[in-house]
Amino acid sequence: MRKLSSLLLLLFFFSACNLAGGSDKYSIQGTLKNSQAKSIILEKLGLQKMITVDSAKVDDKGNFKMEGVSEKGFYRLRLEEKTFFLFLLEPTKYTVDIDLSGQVEPFKATGSKENEEFQRAFKVLGSAQRDLQGWNQAYQMFGQQGASQDTLMYIQQQLQAVAMRFESLIRDSALAAKSPLVAMFYVTNAPVDKFPKENLAIIQRMEKEIPTSSYTKDYRAAYTKYEEQLKQQGQAQKPAEAIGVGKEAPEIDLKNPEGKSIKLSSLRGKVVLLDFWASWCGPCRMEMPNVVAAYNKYKSKGFTVYSVSLDKDAGAWKNSIDKLGMIWENHVSDLKWWQCEAALRYGVQGIPAAYLLDKNGVVVATNLRGSALDEKVAELLAK
Repeated sequence: MRKLSSLLLLLFFFSACNLAGGSDKYSIQGTLKNSQAKSIILEKLGLQKMITVDSAKVDDKGNFKMEGVSEKGFYRLRLEEKTFFLFLLEPTKYTVDIDLSGQVEPFKATGSKENEEFQRAFKVLGSAQRDLQGWNQAYQMFGQQGASQDTLMYIQQQLQAVAMRFESLIRDSALAAKSPLVAMFYVTNAPVDKFPKENLAIIQRMEKEIPTSSYTKDYRAAYTKYEEQLKQQGQAQKPAEAIGVGKEAPEIDLKNPEGKSIKLSSLRGKVVLLDFWASWCGPCRMEMPNVVAAYNKYKSKGFTVYSVSLDKDAGAWKNSIDKLGMIWENHVSDLKWWQCEAALRYGVQGIPAAYLLDKNGVVVATNLRGSALDEKVAELLAK
């Protein structure tokens, strides 16, 4: 999976807002209820950090007001470190109501049709993501509890159906969105290689409708980097072709989370699934329950997994190993993201990427999923 991250992550890579032109004036008249906060801060999602744009004191009646000039885009109103509300800010007058009682909707912002569309998109995608996460967690839980294969297969089918609906929701909503920024929000909640044409179409739309926006420029730059990655990975296609079925898998010698080197060749004598993945890879996380199930089913019969992570953050890597139930010992990474030495050697162009090795370290199949992986492992172990 080559990924333009979800909106929140993507926007962290956007450049600081362009304040050129003095017509982009906004006004926010708000009320805050059931909170002890004495001030409220307006922040724009900027380059690797939140950029503070404005702030206002909250009076004894809970009223606050902000006025200023800033580029149209995605912002948040923050009360404290973990209490904030996202909205789409444009040069107009907003009425904002924040109520932390828990009995009502905590955040309402009126005055902008574009923001209303964004709020609907935010809720719809949030609900779909929770549904997807729920089935994923159910699969992991039942798998760890030793549920029957029929039960696991049913949950897997539901998970796959929900994932397909999620992708359809993103594609259809992105193309139907009235706001080009909302269209971008939808499509960047999925891997870019799922919707490369849609990503490009939305970029081209933004270049026509909001050509001077920093979002347009930075979205184009992010997509250009993706295209450059494709070219670089295309250059690595020759070694990838050499690592096909019937070929011996090249050696990998990387370190585990504790800093200990683990060689792929040290697992000779076992059937091994060599799995390239990453904590930030949605499709990897969706497929992982199948890998976990296969490992739990066949680990006592001579099957194991050698996981190579394309993470950059050691903490995220370690946390995902635990959360996803990846209880095998062979976890390695050099924390170089797409520059991972093993991934480059194998010509990995997208993740998840998997190679099934026989007991002699020879590749017998690639990129098996679900029941196909289960069946092939059983076949190799029976020999």
